[in-house]
Amino acid sequence: MQAWQIAAVCASCCIAAHYLLLRAASGKIADSLGAFVLEASATVGIAIMYALGLRGEVGDTTKAGVLYAMASGVGITGASILLFYALRRGGPVASTGTIVMGGGVALSALAAPFLFKEPLTARRVVGVVLGLAALIVLSTERPPTETTTP
Repeated sequence: MQAWQIAAVCASCCIAAHYLLLRAASGKIADSLGAFVLEASATVGIAIMYALGLRGEVGDTTKAGVLYAMASGVGITGASILLFYALRRGGPVASTGTIVMGGGVALSALAAPFLFKEPLTARRVVGVVLGLAALIVLSTERPPTETTTP
């Protein structure tokens, strides 16, 4: 595996923990307060990592980079509040997570060629189609119906 793939797999484990813990918290805290606590604890965690010198690769920081990072944070804030809402309203983790993450990946995979000049290959299109198929299968899962025995 390449270094970026290892990092991506580890990040997916963090996202899985995030969704499971978010599901556990939903309904036990107000949606916006839950998102605030989530974001604040993430900030503390990042500050600790920074203090320990675990900053990742050092590169140039530009004003545009800071603004894009801030805008990304606003997007995560909206996603966090809406995730708390969706889970509190009974969304199963598998369905909710699939719609949010799978939908986000599919949309970004389709937008990236236009925004960042990434190649729009047949492989990417097939991957998006398969991802959307998985999204549909998982997000339309129905809970088992109770059967009564005479």
